[in-house]
Amino acid sequence: MNIILAHGILGFRAKFGIEYFNGVREHLEQWPAQVFVPEVSATEGIEARSEQLREAVLKAFADGTLNPDEPAHLIAHSMGGLDGRYLLSPANPHTTRENDLAGRIASLTTISTPHRGSPTADLLALEPVEEFAAHHHLRALLEGLLAGGDLAAHLLGHLGISLDGLKDLTTESTARFNRATPNNPRVRYFSVAGRGRDGASPTSIVLLPFHEYITRRTGQPNDGLVAVASAQWDGFDPNVWPADHADEIGHDLDRLLEAPRFDYLARYDEIVRRAASA
Repeated sequence: MNIILAHGILGFRAKFGIEYFNGVREHLEQWPAQVFVPEVSATEGIEARSEQLREAVLKAFADGTLNPDEPAHLIAHSMGGLDGRYLLSPANPHTTRENDLAGRIASLTTISTPHRGSPTADLLALEPVEEFAAHHHLRALLEGLLAGGDLAAHLLGHLGISLDGLKDLTTESTARFNRATPNNPRVRYFSVAGRGRDGASPTSIVLLPFHEYITRRTGQPNDGLVAVASAQWDGFDPNVWPADHADEIGHDLDRLLEAPRFDYLARYDEIVRRAASA
């Protein structure tokens, strides 16, 4: 079995001894499976990231990292799910007969992917949104940091930091994306969502202001960055995860040096079991 794990915006394979998918590769290798964790740009847009993903996956099939005689199952967190959808869509203008992966990737499972955008992205990208007094300070701070607009983007570009990824996650951008990016009938699609933690606090303290902001904007349960309704795509599993956006990949941002309380590895087992049996 081949499994590909695709990270979200600001993601990575591993840095400073920290894996984005914390322990997931090692766990899934016990199935047994050949597990590949590609790395794409942390900040570029869907189009650029999906082509980087394509190149990495083709190379992995060619060098034996993935078994070329077996199809793969793509499991994508957050923005990685949009990268995967664009990569596999028959509307992708970069797909040719030689580089088409739809025949080699049997399924795509998205985990808390903002298929319909995120109010958090709208806020961070400084899109026009309804203000709430409790979060006015967040907007004011961001406007101060990005004062100058084009100048700020230019300076970030010199640092190798793109705002394209963030802009692609806004409500307006994802609506355009969905209209232009149909699913591929040769691929099975599944989706899961996080609804926030059980207990007194629904997210880590880091994500709590954004959780409250999404709740006020949408009235939807959410994982601190993506609402459950936005994460729903084809093959949606109604058994939503009691987790925030970082818990879903094995990181408790309130207890960085301790084992996660959420049994996320069991959820990845469910994903693989479902994809493999479809």
